[in-house]
Amino acid sequence: MDNDRRQLVDNIRIAIASAQSENEVLEEAAKLIDSFSDSYNWTGFYMMRGNALEVGPYVGPATEHTRIELNKGICGAAASRGETVMVDDVRSDSRFLACSLSTRSEIVVPLLDGEIVLGEIDIDSDRPHNFTSADREMLETIAQVIVERLSKVR
Repeated sequence: MDNDRRQLVDNIRIAIASAQSENEVLEEAAKLIDSFSDSYNWTGFYMMRGNALEVGPYVGPATEHTRIELNKGICGAAASRGETVMVDDVRSDSRFLACSLSTRSEIVVPLLDGEIVLGEIDIDSDRPHNFTSADREMLETIAQVIVERLSKVR
């Protein structure tokens, strides 16, 4: 992981260390992740509530997708499989649920506590092919940091 990405992970770890609620943890993390790149146009969380994902704290325009069923959309696919899903061009992926017509690529990283999906990080970009394997590694590390903190505030 390069220094900028490592620094973001460290900044998130520090910022959420004193958070006292799930919402506080997620709000701080969303702001910091979003500030990492000008190419992120929606950065946020969906959290498991029952058998569906519900939108949590995010940075970006309002979304009509406040609740996503498992196996629906890219977010539902990532949660159902418990695996990161990176889509280079959402226009060529039939699973895509458009929040914004300008979105071209998306990455969704599950928040895994063992094999249990607590929620996920979701980032949209207006640029096709925006996300790299380095972004994936960074976001999967951030997801682990967030899950560790959530285990203390839940």
